[in-house]
Amino acid sequence: MTNKKDYIIILHVTVPIKKYYGKKKEVKKKLRLKLKFELKKNEIPRDYRPFILSFIKHSVSSYDQTLYRSLYESGAIPKRYTFSVWLDTPSFQSELIQICNNRMDIQFSTSDTVLGIHIYNAFLKMRMKDFSIPLNNVLLLKQIQLIPEKIITGKKILAQFISPLVVRSHTQDKDFYYSIANSEFNKELMKILRYQLEILNDLPLSLLEDFHMTPVKPQKTVVQFYGQYIEATLGTFEMEGDPILLDYFYKQGLGSKRSCGYGMIVV
Repeated sequence: MTNKKDYIIILHVTVPIKKYYGKKKEVKKKLRLKLKFELKKNEIPRDYRPFILSFIKHSVSSYDQTLYRSLYESGAIPKRYTFSVWLDTPSFQSELIQICNNRMDIQFSTSDTVLGIHIYNAFLKMRMKDFSIPLNNVLLLKQIQLIPEKIITGKKILAQFISPLVVRSHTQDKDFYYSIANSEFNKELMKILRYQLEILNDLPLSLLEDFHMTPVKPQKTVVQFYGQYIEATLGTFEMEGDPILLDYFYKQGLGSKRSCGYGMIVV
């Protein structure tokens, strides 16, 4: 049980939760979440994102069924969050990953303050509770840290993707994925970013007119997701555009499948 003197201070604002935890505390830094996990065994499936999604969904479901239905039972709608996964000295094998010290971290970010509060509360309820995952393993959330965010005021940032950028072209028959190695990458990326702004209706599409993403040290990669191999992109890019748009991408991620652990950046 959280002490009544505690406060929920979530992501990029100071949020008083007086009706739950007492009076307000002032914090000026912008924040994102880092979840620190311990594993019972030092191996996880190579296709690990499905069990992380299961953990997130279970956390939300246990916390608030109304929120769960709005996020996960309202059709295939994009969500206003992204996350990335850090594994301690991973050793990749054909079907699994071995991890040094049985440690795993997840960074979580959202541009939606209210959603962020709820997600924080959902994770808080899961702290120190065993969660079963494949390979007869157990995931234990031990700590939730609040990580300061950068304040973006300029029109250029140097962004590093800490989870792969996925650019998907969806047709009636099949999906096609574009990495930096594909000559159509930039064109398809802009289509995805336009869709991202349009479907969520967060910012005017006109902000994309002056947005440019220039590769600095890019890298093609292939990731596994629900058994499917997806071509994606990692590395460092220079992003130029309106600071509001850059800050939005920083908090919410870019590209396809952001809420599945793709497209997250640090600056």
